[in-house]
Amino acid sequence: MRQDLVPSKEVTVNGADYLRVTIGGKDFDLPFKILSGYKVAFLDISGQVEMNESNADMLVEEMKKRGVEFDTIMNPAAKSNALAHAIAVRWAKEVDPSLTYTVVARNGRPGEHYEVEASYRSVTSSTDKVMYLTEDDAAFLKGKKVLLLDDVFGGGGTTKALTELVEKAGATVAAHAVVAIEEGPNVPDDLIYLYTLPVYEA
Repeated sequence: MRQDLVPSKEVTVNGADYLRVTIGGKDFDLPFKILSGYKVAFLDISGQVEMNESNADMLVEEMKKRGVEFDTIMNPAAKSNALAHAIAVRWAKEVDPSLTYTVVARNGRPGEHYEVEASYRSVTSSTDKVMYLTEDDAAFLKGKKVLLLDDVFGGGGTTKALTELVEKAGATVAAHAVVAIEEGPNVPDDLIYLYTLPVYEA
């Protein structure tokens, strides 16, 4: 049965609704926003130094408990770059010192094609997008066990594209971790996450 690793509760501050998440003894308030006709607690980890550090601490501890093993990390550009770095630093220090390089799945440009690419549609976009690997990154991944990492799991489109890139590069997915999941039926049972973002009809 799926269970959040950190506590959260809905609060109202100065007339505005938030999801208050407690990580490492500190509260973080996530605003509710309207996205694609739904009211959802909105997580943006860009530039959130303290939040990313706390997220990394908890995700690494959970992966160690589960006996997860991986050679490198791959995340989509660009919001989760800092989180991937924080996890890599901890993993190299505490588990595997050979983890010295991570891979970013880059955003493709409209009309351009890449040797290793995958199309996807995120929950915040109404059109298909492309992510790709550089030739060097694709070569680096070959034969490796990869941790997929992102900020939020929503509809699964980004995860499917990341998995496709890993497979096209000749690597395998070792585990999949995110900070939070949006409520819904498509969340993988083995997904590692910290808490759930409530979703309501707007």
